[in-house]
Amino acid sequence: MRPARIAAIISACYLATTAVGYFVQRDLLFHPTTVRIAPRDLGLAGVVEMELATKDGERLIAWYAPAERGQLTLFYLHGSAGALAHRAARVQLYRASGYGVFMLAYRGFSGSTGKPSERTIVADSLMAYDTLKTLGVNDDEIVVYGESLGTGVAVQVAANRHPSGLVLESPFSSIADVGSYRYPYLPVYWLLKDRFDSLRHIHKVTAPLLMLHAEQDRVVPVRFGRKLFAAALSPKRAYFVHGATHNTLYDHGGFERIRSFLDSFASLRKLRGTIVVSCEQAC
Repeated sequence: MRPARIAAIISACYLATTAVGYFVQRDLLFHPTTVRIAPRDLGLAGVVEMELATKDGERLIAWYAPAERGQLTLFYLHGSAGALAHRAARVQLYRASGYGVFMLAYRGFSGSTGKPSERTIVADSLMAYDTLKTLGVNDDEIVVYGESLGTGVAVQVAANRHPSGLVLESPFSSIADVGSYRYPYLPVYWLLKDRFDSLRHIHKVTAPLLMLHAEQDRVVPVRFGRKLFAAALSPKRAYFVHGATHNTLYDHGGFERIRSFLDSFASLRKLRGTIVVSCEQAC
């Protein structure tokens, strides 16, 4: 076979692969579990299931557990896979310490209707944040919490509202960076629909920041977390945990780090303008 013919075949295959990648990219990004399970069926006493109506006619599921008097409420934005039910243990963990939790199920997840995209998820999350405030929870009582993909949502919520704090678990600079790492043979930066460009929004976040990232994270490499942390305003604190992976930060003291951040919040708010960096090993 002539070299020109071989080159043409290779080019055609590459273009076909790129086209397929473009059309299925949201299936690669979002992995929802659609089943809806009520908190009471999981033994979560005191957690209420809510339905939120969007302006375009979708219905979103959310869980809400009020905080004990004087405690903070986590506005929790989950990752790209699973369901609210898969975070039941975390809800129970924070409730046992007196914190409130408001957890939104994105479109297509946990019984929420519609299809997920960056635009709809961010808009829905801003609406849900405002709903939490109508329940009597003030900005200075809310800490926005983002988990993995949810960090890309959390940064935009914190940039457009005024929460008391922001917690990012396994964050990234942008999905374009992560996508290029995972699919180096595709022109991800050109083709991506949902960019979740946290680097573009982080400078608008003025709330104190806590970041947790595993040094051995193979899903979102730690370098992308470091890149975002470097661009964030002070006060900020980061733990880059040696020995942990993407899903094991809580097995390596993650909850204790977060609880310390929440419990010392009054002191952290006084540190505005000061960089506080803490690492499990040298940053």
